[in-house]
Amino acid sequence: MSRRARITTSLAVAALVASTVAALSPGSATAAPVTTGRGDAAGRATLLLSQDGHGRLSISKDAHGTVTFVGVPHGVNLDNPAVTAGMSTVGAAQAHLARYGAAMGTTRPGVSLVEESVEPTVSGNDVVRFSQHVGGLPVIGGEVAVKVGPDNRLASMLATFSGATARTTTAPRALVGRATAARTARDVASLSAQGLPLTATSQGRWVFDPSLFHAPSALGTRSVWRFEVADGAGVRRMVLVDDRSGRVLLNLDLINEANRVVCDAQNIQVSTESDCTNKNANGRNEGDAASGVSDVNSAYDLAGATSDFYNQIGGIDLTQRLGIPGSGPNAGQKVLASTVRVCFTGATCPYANAFWNGRGMYYGATYAGGDDVVAHEMTHGITETSSNLMYWFQSGAINESMSDVMGEILDHRHTLEAADAEWKMGEDLPIGAIRSMKDPTIYGDPDKMTSALYTADNTGYNDNGGVHTNSGVGNKTAYLISQGGTFNGQTITGIDTGDATLTRTATLYLETIQSLTSGSEFADLARVLDQSCNDLVGTAGITAANCTNVHKATLATELRTTPTKAPQPKDAPATCPKKTKKKVLFDSEKGNAGSKLTHGKSWTRTPGTVTEPGTSTRYSIPRNAVSGGTSWFGLEQSSKRSLALVTKKGLKLPKKQKTYLWFRQWRAFQYSGINYLSGGTVEIDDVGNRAGPVSLQKKKWVNGPKQKLYSSRTKVFGGVSAGWVSSRVDISFLGGKTVKPRFTVRTLGYPGFYGWYLDDIRVYTCH
Repeated sequence: MSRRARITTSLAVAALVASTVAALSPGSATAAPVTTGRGDAAGRATLLLSQDGHGRLSISKDAHGTVTFVGVPHGVNLDNPAVTAGMSTVGAAQAHLARYGAAMGTTRPGVSLVEESVEPTVSGNDVVRFSQHVGGLPVIGGEVAVKVGPDNRLASMLATFSGATARTTTAPRALVGRATAARTARDVASLSAQGLPLTATSQGRWVFDPSLFHAPSALGTRSVWRFEVADGAGVRRMVLVDDRSGRVLLNLDLINEANRVVCDAQNIQVSTESDCTNKNANGRNEGDAASGVSDVNSAYDLAGATSDFYNQIGGIDLTQRLGIPGSGPNAGQKVLASTVRVCFTGATCPYANAFWNGRGMYYGATYAGGDDVVAHEMTHGITETSSNLMYWFQSGAINESMSDVMGEILDHRHTLEAADAEWKMGEDLPIGAIRSMKDPTIYGDPDKMTSALYTADNTGYNDNGGVHTNSGVGNKTAYLISQGGTFNGQTITGIDTGDATLTRTATLYLETIQSLTSGSEFADLARVLDQSCNDLVGTAGITAANCTNVHKATLATELRTTPTKAPQPKDAPATCPKKTKKKVLFDSEKGNAGSKLTHGKSWTRTPGTVTEPGTSTRYSIPRNAVSGGTSWFGLEQSSKRSLALVTKKGLKLPKKQKTYLWFRQWRAFQYSGINYLSGGTVEIDDVGNRAGPVSLQKKKWVNGPKQKLYSSRTKVFGGVSAGWVSSRVDISFLGGKTVKPRFTVRTLGYPGFYGWYLDDIRVYTCH
C-alpha cells in the first residue's frame, strides 16, 4: 500500500561523460586498470565460466549478449582458482567479480564497482552488494549482488548495470550548482506537499539511466543532483535535477504505501507527522498495558506478530533492522515505531490508507487492524534495507508484490480464517479487499506479462509506473508457487501443500528479497526465485521437486517475457485516403531547418540553449530527435506565459482537398495528479483574418490533445509522452486560405519540469 500523495514525474535524459577502462581487483573495493579491451575481456570471462563450472550453469544474457545473471544450480560447482575457503566473504566476492565480472560489463570504459553491504541470507549464504560507478559517479539502480556460500564458492551473481561509459574516472564539473538544484527540487516537490515546509537533503551527484528500470529513455543517460525532499514523515520524494540543464528529470514518491512504540494521532489533521519515539496520550510503549484505543492495540499486537514472523523465518530482529532512536524512557535504544489514526491537512479525514515512510509505519483510522496490511508495510522496510528495490516501473511492482506476499503469509500464520483461502489483500479493512493474489484480474490487475490488464502507465505516471497494478503478476506467481494450480498451460504443485503456515514460500521469498538488486525486473525475479530455491534445498523442508514447481510458476506468469502493452499509442499515419496522392506543402526538416520557423528565447533548435523568460537564466538543452539528429524544443517556463513556435512563411492550402498538419512530439510537462499545470497547444493562423490564430483542439485529431489545463477548458498535450509519438490534425476546413501553423507552450506559473520537443513538422495535401 502507499500514501496516495499526488505524484509529479518527468523524464528527460542525454549522453553522460566517458572514463578509463576499469575492473574490480580481488581484495579491494577500488578499481584497478585493465589493459585489454572490453570485448576480449568479456569473451574470456564468459569462457572461464564455462571452464570453471562442473555441470551446467544458469546463465542469462540481455539483447546485446551481456551476461546479466549467473546461477549455480544445486549439485553443481563453480571452482574459481583465486578463491579459498579462508578468504573473507568480501574478498571472495571481489575475486569472483575479477574473474567473471567482465562478462557482465565491469570492464567497460569508466566503470568501477564499490562495495556497499554484506547480508546473510536464509539459506546460509551471504550476499555482497557492489554499486556501479561510471565516470566516478554512482549509478541509480546500478548494482551487482554476488551470493557466496559458506565455503566462498559462487552461488549466483545478478547485475543490473547501465550501459553508460566514460572517458575519465573523474566526473565533469556540474554546470548547475548544488544550491540552485536544491531550490528547484524543493519547488517541484512542493506541488505534491500541499504547501508544507520541505527540506531537500542532497545525496550528491549520480548517474540516471531510466532504461535500467524499463522506463522511457529518449535522451539516454544524464548526470544529476539527487535529493530526498521531505517534511518529516508524510512527504518523502526523490527529486533528480539535471546538473547541466537544471531541469527536473524525476520527482518520485518514495513512500511505500521488537521494541514497540505506538503513538495515537487522534484523527487530528496536521501538516506533517513527527517520528513516534515515545508514546503520547493513548499510545503504548513495549510492555505497557492495553490502551483504550483499539487502533493502538492492533498496531502494537500486529507489529509484534510481524516481528516474530521475521525472527522465525530469517532470524531477523525487526527492531534493530527498522527501528529509530527512542526518547524518554526509550532513550538509548531503538524502537519499532507505529502511528495510528493519522490525518493530513488538505486530505480527507479519517485518512483511508497506510504507509511506510522509511522511519516508521503510519495508519489511517482502522487500517492498523489488518494483519496483512501491517506486515505489508513492515516488509517495505525489509526490502528498503536489503535489495532496496526502486519504487518505479518493474522494480517497483516487484517491491509492492513482495510486501503483498509476506503480508498475506503473515495473514495465514497469525489467525487462520476461512476468508484467507481467497488470498485477498486487505480483506479486514473497512473498504474491503484491494487486491487478489489468487486471481488478480478480479481487481483489474494483470496475472501474466502479456495480460491486457498490464499497465503501460502512460497517462502521467500516477502510480510510479504501475507499481500497484503490475504487482499482480508477481502476486499470481507467489500464489501458484505456494498453492499450485493449472494456469496458462502449466500445472503446478504448490510447495506449501499440507502446510498452513506457508513456511516454504515465506523462506523462499525472504531469500529472494535478499538476493535481488534495486533495479531488478520481472525476468530477474524469475531467475532469482529459481536460484533461491536451489540454494534453499534442504532448508525449511524445501526439495528439488519444489524448485521444479517454482520454475513452472514463473513460466505460467511469463516473468521472462517483455510485456506486450506499449507505453504509448500508435503513431498517427502520414498517409492519404485511397485513390489520392500525397503532396508535401511544408517540411520543417528540409533545407535550412532553423530558418523555417520563428520563435522567442524560450524556443531553440537542439542541441542549444534557451533563456527563462523574464530572467537571465539559461538552460542547456540536449539533442533529442527522430530524424536528422536535431529538432525544435520549447522550454516549460516557471512563469505564467504562452510562447509560440510559428512557421515563418504563410502556406496556401488548396481548396476542396484533404489537408493535414502532421508532426512528431516528445513532451515532459508539469502536472500534479490529474491536474495539468502546463502543456502544449496547436493553433493555425489565417493570415488574411485579423481575428488571430484559431485553436485546433476541437478539430479531427489522431493522437490529439487530451489533457485539460488546470482551471481552464483548454485541452493541451500535457504530462509525459513516454517517448516520441506522432500526431495529425485535419486542417482541410481552411482550404483556399494562407495559413501559419503555430505550436504554443502554455504555463500557469508553477515550477517548470522540462518542455516540448517537436520534429518533422509537415503540412501535406491529398489530391
